[in-house]
Amino acid sequence: MARRKWMRSPARITTLALLVAGAFALASLERVVPNPFPMVRLGLGNIMTLVAFVTLGVSGGVWVTAGRVGLVALLWGGVFSPTALLSAAGGAASLMVMVPLIISGRFSLYGISMGGAYAHILGQLTVAVLLYVRSPGLLALLPVMGTAAIVTGLFNAYIAGKLIGVLDTQHTPRPGSGQAGRGTPLD
Repeated sequence: MARRKWMRSPARITTLALLVAGAFALASLERVVPNPFPMVRLGLGNIMTLVAFVTLGVSGGVWVTAGRVGLVALLWGGVFSPTALLSAAGGAASLMVMVPLIISGRFSLYGISMGGAYAHILGQLTVAVLLYVRSPGLLALLPVMGTAAIVTGLFNAYIAGKLIGVLDTQHTPRPGSGQAGRGTPLD
């Protein structure tokens, strides 16, 4: 019963809204800052997804990903634009990998982040090949892009871990606990 109450609590909804806003802000910042590497982004918005997985559970991480993808699509290029479709494909692919990794309880935040980052780029390249480029030659970029995804996944997990540490010191309530402290599958 305590978990159900927490799922609908104003504190959870507020935390979720703040994480979606933070993910959108980081994704937007990433779009306007010059990038020295074409087609490679840090995926800073995913930091908030990782924080949501730890602080709000699996459903929180899914909502933050969906909220970020939706807001970016609405405000940065159109709901059915190629960018929005690639972003949605990457987000869906990363969730399809991260959620089972989290549920298994066998992976650290770093493993979950790297798996999600690699799945994200694989999902994006697959959709690009199927819908836009229509040449499997684009998949030749996978080793380079996959390596970049692993590095950015490590970076994002590090930053998310630091942010979670700050939140823990401020006694962030955890799902179902009814109080501050640990109790998530990532601890």
